[in-house]
Amino acid sequence: MYVLEAKGIKKSFGKLDVLKGVDLSVSRGDAIAIIGPSGSGKSTFLRSLINLEKIDAGTIMVEGQPVVENGIYVKSDEAREAYKKLGMVFQNFNLFPHKSVMENITMAPVSLKKMSQEEAVAEGRRLLAQIGLSDRENAYPYELSGGQQQRVAIARALALKPEILLFDEPTSALDPELTGEVLRVIRKLAEEKMTLIIVTHEMSFARDVADRIIFMDGGVIAHQGTPEEVFSYTENERLAAFFKNFNEH
Repeated sequence: MYVLEAKGIKKSFGKLDVLKGVDLSVSRGDAIAIIGPSGSGKSTFLRSLINLEKIDAGTIMVEGQPVVENGIYVKSDEAREAYKKLGMVFQNFNLFPHKSVMENITMAPVSLKKMSQEEAVAEGRRLLAQIGLSDRENAYPYELSGGQQQRVAIARALALKPEILLFDEPTSALDPELTGEVLRVIRKLAEEKMTLIIVTHEMSFARDVADRIIFMDGGVIAHQGTPEEVFSYTENERLAAFFKNFNEH
């Protein structure tokens, strides 16, 4: 059984068809990188998986539990529980500016998971140690670099103990010198075989970390395979043009 399965996902904004029938099956422990040009539907697809975008057609299942069937959202306790198995890290951190690092990490486990404050703080400290920020639990977001804020955002997502973690271009808002510290945390999660789906423009990172690379173009999956297959494949003109354009920049 796949941990996540999407079939025939379609999404339009007005007359613009952004997703034109996307299929993706994810096994537990997979690290999947989604690459492609701007406007290809990568972020919209990711957001549709976690119900931040309502799709127009298609089916989504989480660990075999349908959460969307033929474009209709399932309203059941089982579907709500299934959605809790998904976590997401955004481009722009989305930390609460008036809350400390520890408060940002512990709010959701206490309110959503009914975890005790003591237990949530203990887990928060474990996660801060994992991301190398043990000394910053009382700091506020404005006191942190962008890379540190994004690492806190990862810890906040992990605090809810998701089965699958989605990343929407997690380094796109960072200065280049801060990118490495965030990618190291994601690389460690991949090494620990957490199930990851990462929309990224970091090609070398995708090649090194992903088990499978998805190339999206024009609202469809135009090519996919292992990093070796995708990066050495030259017969797909759009993929070749994408790599050429990317390398020139």
